[in-house]
Amino acid sequence: MTVKVKKILACVLAFVMLISAVPAVYAAGDDAGMSIFFDNNAPQAGDTITLTLNVNRIFSDASILETYLDFGEDVTYEKIEFLNVELNSRIIGSSRLHIYGWGDEDEEIAQKVKSIPTGAFARITFKISEYAAGKTLNFRLWGEFDDIDWDTLNDWDDNYSVEVTGSTVEKPTATGYSVSMGADQQVAAGQQVRIPVTVASSEKNITGFNAYDMTFTYDPEALTLNTTSDSAANLTVEDNNGTVRVRRYGATVPLGEALALDFTAKKAGTSTVTLTAAKFDLDANSINFDAPPATITDSDTNVKGLWTVTLPDGFVSAATDKSTLVEDGADFTFKPVDTNYEYTLTITTNGKTDEVTVKGSSYTIANITDNVQVTQVSRVGKTYTVKIEGSGADLVTGAAATAQFPNDYTFTVKAPGTGYRTTVAISNRGTYLTKNKFTTERQVNGDDVYTILGDSLAGDENNVITITVEKVENTIIKNIIVEGNGSEAFSPDNDMTFHYDENYTFRLNLDTAHYTYVIRAKYYRDNAPVMMNVIDNGDGTYTVLSPLALDLHIVIEKFAKALDPNAVDVSKYLELDNKTIFIVSVYGTLQNKNADGTYSYIAYTYDGHLMYNTSYYVDPANDSKGASSWLVMVDRGETFTKEDALAKLAFQDSDKEQYDSISMTYWGKILENVNGSPSSNWDVNDSQFVYDLYNGVYDSFEKVSIKQFLLADQSQDRLLNSADAVTMTKRYYW
Repeated sequence: MTVKVKKILACVLAFVMLISAVPAVYAAGDDAGMSIFFDNNAPQAGDTITLTLNVNRIFSDASILETYLDFGEDVTYEKIEFLNVELNSRIIGSSRLHIYGWGDEDEEIAQKVKSIPTGAFARITFKISEYAAGKTLNFRLWGEFDDIDWDTLNDWDDNYSVEVTGSTVEKPTATGYSVSMGADQQVAAGQQVRIPVTVASSEKNITGFNAYDMTFTYDPEALTLNTTSDSAANLTVEDNNGTVRVRRYGATVPLGEALALDFTAKKAGTSTVTLTAAKFDLDANSINFDAPPATITDSDTNVKGLWTVTLPDGFVSAATDKSTLVEDGADFTFKPVDTNYEYTLTITTNGKTDEVTVKGSSYTIANITDNVQVTQVSRVGKTYTVKIEGSGADLVTGAAATAQFPNDYTFTVKAPGTGYRTTVAISNRGTYLTKNKFTTERQVNGDDVYTILGDSLAGDENNVITITVEKVENTIIKNIIVEGNGSEAFSPDNDMTFHYDENYTFRLNLDTAHYTYVIRAKYYRDNAPVMMNVIDNGDGTYTVLSPLALDLHIVIEKFAKALDPNAVDVSKYLELDNKTIFIVSVYGTLQNKNADGTYSYIAYTYDGHLMYNTSYYVDPANDSKGASSWLVMVDRGETFTKEDALAKLAFQDSDKEQYDSISMTYWGKILENVNGSPSSNWDVNDSQFVYDLYNGVYDSFEKVSIKQFLLADQSQDRLLNSADAVTMTKRYYW
């Protein structure tokens, strides 16, 4: 029979014997290896009684001693004193003393057991309850001597009794106190743990307590008690090698947490803090009674000490709960958050430091028996082998044999020649990269430069990145469409068709002495224009890079380098009593979209002031909309001509919209009311305001701005009169 099985059977036997014990009282048998004697055969209630544990025979072949002393609730265990050979002892629960020496695995203990002489072996002291007068104190002594193989040499199971004398003392009225230990806890080795002890009462009128006396047991090899006496709080803490007695008295304390025991976990493993006895009472009872025992509803708090694994930034536990607390002897697996690197780490545990390299997705530390410190020394991006394949593989140039994360990887696919095109697919972990993971830049000569973004580099299971280039016949031909007011600059020698996915180059004959040009290219997708990149080659030719398989529109816009007098119109806007207001309008396009998708603007100015964009005015010369306008006020009778206006008109190129638009539509949202109110709706005051303007209530641009005067032209005919008030009224009606 193995040691472990023997121990388990011993524990089972002990339990069975306990619950089946017959309450008869008798002395030890003649063959019993141990027996007990009382120092007082007629003790009184409240006395201290000592039991002498006697060894009746010598067992020279014994290596193991295990004996138990059971006692009742009328006595309280105080101490044990070994007289010749000292073995181990502990209190189990609230009514059992366990004395043991297991020498099956410890030669020192085996020698102690062999050397036990006959006669007095130990003295055990108990305190008799003051309420035990007239009662019988019952004790049960049971146990055995075993050899090294746990074979029994001698066993005993005897009951003893003694009568208690003295006057009967009435127990105090029950206060209904009940005490419970805190919940089980899990802490790191070396970490402090706080165990609360709470008290309640079943009596409704009991809301607090004044004094308590509690006894706890714990394993001092697993835990260190940090709680100490506090004279200011009338708290006394006595720790006798794992048996702790805590007493308190003083002012009333509300029910709830009565005490918190503070421990430090010395090592990994599970240990138990047990409440073995508890007394609570109120100060009113102290004059007549001793504190009565409280009911222990939860006696144990298990403290599970765990080893701590400290990980560097960027690493986490591979477990589902991501915990870095590990049970003693367990394995621990951790992983980098970013698996695109190879890491050099140092792992320090049990006073030893090892250097390891983590190349894969995780790393495991086996059989942890101490705290572990993991430190990152360095990290290097993973290197992947690059494989080029496909019918167009010979077109690839500048492709390195390897790619390293997180560096961009660039290669060039040469133009396949007229009538051909190429397709490129880049693998990524067995799938293919989407176009947001790499870039393609078409060159003027038709070559394509591919750049795989560094943070997208990832190989397959063999750390290989595969680039597949196919050369296919290009049978898709589309048309060229020329648009814009400068379309005459498009050379007649240009091709009017192109192959899909081939650069399209064309020549322009530009009159740069008199005009500036904006050259754009676009195609239409779902009736919406999509702009293409246009390259100025610097020799009069332009290249559209990689047009799609749709008709390509070449848009040529030209702008006069000097202000065109024919585009300027000056007319009378409003006649006042003492003043005349003239309107100056310059017709022409203000906004153009560039090839790169941005916009260019021409902003017209009058006397240094940006003019307003009055896009609704129609150029009488060509019946087209679009103008910039300004108002000039002169004394009545003075003339103001186009020549006067031209002297102060100018324009400027701009990369952003500088002018202020005036919007007046019947159905769209109004940008600004005529009267400057914040509302976006017309009302009767807008009509009144227009009426006041053409009737001369305001004869300067101080109270009423030029913009407001322009807004008042609701009929959009470059005249301010009664028709505008009527139109305004119709607007807020609608």
